[in-house]
Amino acid sequence: MSERVIGILGVGHLAGFLLEGLRSGGRQDRVVLSPRGKAKAAALAERFAAEVAPDNQAVIDACDVILVSLPAASGRGILSDLKFRAGQTVLSAMAGTSSEELLEIVTPASAHCTMMPGYANALGIGPSLLYPANEVCEELLGRLGPVHIFEDKGAFEAACVFGAFSGASFVFMQRIVAWFEAQGVPADVARNLVAETLRGNAEVVRTIDQPLDSIVEGIATAGGITWQCVDALDGEGALASWSGALDAVNARMKRGMD
Repeated sequence: MSERVIGILGVGHLAGFLLEGLRSGGRQDRVVLSPRGKAKAAALAERFAAEVAPDNQAVIDACDVILVSLPAASGRGILSDLKFRAGQTVLSAMAGTSSEELLEIVTPASAHCTMMPGYANALGIGPSLLYPANEVCEELLGRLGPVHIFEDKGAFEAACVFGAFSGASFVFMQRIVAWFEAQGVPADVARNLVAETLRGNAEVVRTIDQPLDSIVEGIATAGGITWQCVDALDGEGALASWSGALDAVNARMKRGMD
């Protein structure tokens, strides 16, 4: 793809991750940042060879592709004050904003929605979702890691809950690392041990052509330590709580993040 002018509305943590991922591989597309949070925008511009626009409309006027990483609570209002043009591509990472809502706001530009974990995208290994399909968005997101394209709106909206799961997995790892440290395991060993274990197991799930139920059955044999750990968690309602938590996030996102 030829280089495009990329705009980013919203210069929080996600914008930093996106810029780091987009700049990997030596790509030098012109990137224009929104000015809100001037110190943050200036720091990102200096670090990633971007520029800061005088206002949000200037971002829209200068760019072919606009990545929206605005806060969910205020993002729709901010976008509603802007004027887009035909031929532009708007890709929104705002949780709880439907493609229909986005299209109504940014017409005559095309509107597409995504969800991504953030940190891993900066390393070029984080998955992204895309709805509906669009070649420009797919190429852009492809620089940040694997891209999963959806044509079914309901499936896409359900899959977006993985953003919450991704963040919660850091808290899970934090708790397990802390337990090992409390038992006297050196901090660096504890951290690497947890990360390497989950990375290895994730690769098994991703690559082994075997039903997940079969994999679990093979490792959680009755009377073993895995069985003991799972049984204790299940007895405390911990496993069921994961489904409940995802249900709650899903419901909130469907309500529009109110």
